[in-house]
Amino acid sequence: MSFKNWVLIVIICLSNVVFAQRKLEQIDPEKKDEQQKQGAEKAANRTTKPDWMDKVSFGGNIGGNIASWGSFFVAQPMALYRFTDMTMAGVGGTYMYSSRNYQTTLGQKLTLSDNIYGLNIFARQLLFETVFAHVEYNPLNFSIFNSTTGDSRRNWVNAFYLGGGVNQSVSDRSSIYIMILYDLLHDPNRSFRQTPFDFRTGFFF
Repeated sequence: MSFKNWVLIVIICLSNVVFAQRKLEQIDPEKKDEQQKQGAEKAANRTTKPDWMDKVSFGGNIGGNIASWGSFFVAQPMALYRFTDMTMAGVGGTYMYSSRNYQTTLGQKLTLSDNIYGLNIFARQLLFETVFAHVEYNPLNFSIFNSTTGDSRRNWVNAFYLGGGVNQSVSDRSSIYIMILYDLLHDPNRSFRQTPFDFRTGFFF
């Protein structure tokens, strides 16, 4: 094969390489645009949701009771921060609507309704995969009835709970829990609950 033929073959090969390169350059901008779009979305997510927000969960519990002494409805929204996979703490609020039956020393029967509110400050420590210990400070503002005079006045009454429960994960961020607490400051004459025990079910997401 002559030298001219070799030159012609090299030119043809180079032409094919250049053509292929131009084709890739036409495709690359589309990939770059897609990559830039994905990068912008990730940057926006980082801007709108700081890393510490991944450690925050919201939830709480709702419930109620109907008994011979009356009835009540309770809602306790809470926010929880996970310091580690095992240790967490949070704050929340308590609202209750109560309707209670009273009897004065003179035998007069009364039914009084009340709006109750308070604060929750709590901490949880996982002991095992699903079992946790719980401690909580829960001051409540509500009306205390005086059976002698038949009057009622509002007071702040403190509750300090110790207890624990079981937590069941529903997804990576969602879970439901059941727990039982005991009020170390329970006073039969002042505390809102008739017993020092408080049974709760709730969720976080």
